Amino acid sequence: MMNFLKLTSPAAGTGFGRDGSMPVSDACHPTPHGVAGKKELNGKLFVQRRHVDYLEHQMRWRWLLDSYEGGDRYRNAVYGPDRKGLPCRNLFRHRREYPDPQQFPNVYGAFAGGLANVNSLDTTAGYGPYPGMLGADPAATAQDDDYELRRSRTPVPEFVAEAVEIHLSKVYDQEVSRAGPNDLVEWWKDVDGRGTPIDDWMRETVAPLLLVLGCLDICLDHPKVALGERIKTRADELRLGLDKCVASYILPQNMLWWRCDDAGRYVECLVREYENPSDRVDVDETGNVIDADNTGKISETWRRNYVRYRFWTSTESILFNYSGDEILERLPHSFGRVPIVRLIELKKHRTPTIGKSRYEAIAELQREYYNRDSELILSDTLQAHPLLSGPEDYCRADNTLSIGPGYVLPKKKCSESGSYEGWEYTSPPKDPAASLRQNKQDLIDMKDRRACLTKPAGVAVGSGAGYGGSTVAQSGISKQLDAAAGHKLLGSIAKSLARAERFVAEFAILVLRGRLITAGERAAIKVVYPARFELFSASELIDDFAKLQLTFKSAGTAPKTEGLGYKSIIRQLLLGLPDDEYAALDDEIDSFLKKMTGVKESSPEFRPAGISDQAEALSGFGSAEEAAGEDPTGQSAGTMVGNMIPLVQ
Repeated sequence: MMNFLKLTSPAAGTGFGRDGSMPVSDACHPTPHGVAGKKELNGKLFVQRRHVDYLEHQMRWRWLLDSYEGGDRYRNAVYGPDRKGLPCRNLFRHRREYPDPQQFPNVYGAFAGGLANVNSLDTTAGYGPYPGMLGADPAATAQDDDYELRRSRTPVPEFVAEAVEIHLSKVYDQEVSRAGPNDLVEWWKDVDGRGTPIDDWMRETVAPLLLVLGCLDICLDHPKVALGERIKTRADELRLGLDKCVASYILPQNMLWWRCDDAGRYVECLVREYENPSDRVDVDETGNVIDADNTGKISETWRRNYVRYRFWTSTESILFNYSGDEILERLPHSFGRVPIVRLIELKKHRTPTIGKSRYEAIAELQREYYNRDSELILSDTLQAHPLLSGPEDYCRADNTLSIGPGYVLPKKKCSESGSYEGWEYTSPPKDPAASLRQNKQDLIDMKDRRACLTKPAGVAVGSGAGYGGSTVAQSGISKQLDAAAGHKLLGSIAKSLARAERFVAEFAILVLRGRLITAGERAAIKVVYPARFELFSASELIDDFAKLQLTFKSAGTAPKTEGLGYKSIIRQLLLGLPDDEYAALDDEIDSFLKKMTGVKESSPEFRPAGISDQAEALSGFGSAEEAAGEDPTGQSAGTMVGNMIPLVQ
């Protein structure tokens, strides 16, 4: 393996090209495709390559996607082993909650191998309703220990999905304006070969994944040739519809390695592909789940049949089997570039090809809420069965009590005082549970603020007459988005989506026409997202305008100050209007003040309305300084996260 701590590429002859390009079997200066087709590709070494940014972020991407999906996928997700060999999940395990190895001797088996078995399942698991089986109900393991009780009973919160849905619903409530060449407009009617229009594809597929993950790869290519069909002429291509463009997305955890030019476009990349689950056999003859990471013959056969790697260049794509020693498919293309574009929502400046999710903080709050909620559920469960305290003379060695006829629990008579000593329940303090409930509410408030979902709080409970109290929680409808901060957030999201959609449109033309697009074709593409979002309720607008009209009655004492104030108020009440409409409203205010005082205030200049993006996906040379010293080949990293176990003294 190469040394990621070095800041230079490894020497030639080690299986990795010095420029990060595709290795060949016996060349000191390899090229992406060998030399004039005489040298064979060394795919066996190449499929093992992993970009350092992939290694750093791939587990985080999986976690973000699980946080968005929620449900059992979030509850059962595993992100590697902890130091004792048990799986790391979204629900954290207390030190006292580790199972007793004498009582459960096989509990550490699946993860005892450490990092080598992170993604593997216990080969004895299988499918079914019984504890430990894939697809079993969470309650199947609820009786194992307190941890499994918490994990099975705690509902999974959906903070991330809620915020994404509210934001996108506001952005796509209004129509997106699009214009472009005829073939692009026709492609917008069916972008994925399934009859999905661009509006539905962006709203339901691309936009949620892009916002949650921070980055997403879109592959645009011609449709695959159906089995049994032979392509000999152009007429065959047109008959089978192979001249069309089909878009699909690649999750960032499946983009294993890449090399970009100075403008950030892919020069080469390696994509992991899986066979359709409907066409796979994931269990052996006895019904047990096949361990994909095992070294046995069955697992090797599974990998060879169902896991593949596709290597893309600017002239062709090559499909390798799992081990890389066999080329399954080699398809040339005439695009002149790799037909995959990486969409980035918010850029990480240390890693320019990796995006930052704006919902990452909400996902962290979701996990913290999930854990605190589980603690509260466990606390309430334990307190539902309080301890019974009484005279020890009535307690037997097997911890049972003597109960009389009719379930009468007798009292013990005290010989000294002659009184009877009774029974009582021992109830734990309620302060910890109250603290957990308050902390849960604090987490919800933090989530709402982060997602701009908080409006001014309602009437305080018990307020007045010197009594304090907390504010009344508002419903999700009444506090969907804070007007000022929410409008800025939606504008930022709309800007990112407009840029992403424009990039996809340029690559679609690249595939449809089989060549790089010209400057004129690029200028003809127009994608404009809405810039105004209705965030005030009707009652709020009526109240604010009623107050504004009251101030109009006394206008005229300070015309310049009043003019600026009225214009600012109008822009806060009517957010996101086109600038020509704001200009008309300013003229109306100026006319009103002129009538009142005879003074006319000059109007400011305005910017064009609507949200669009002029970034170009296929033009420009970029700058080598963009990466700030990072190696674009992925051979090294500026920072590394070590797996060293700290020394405890």
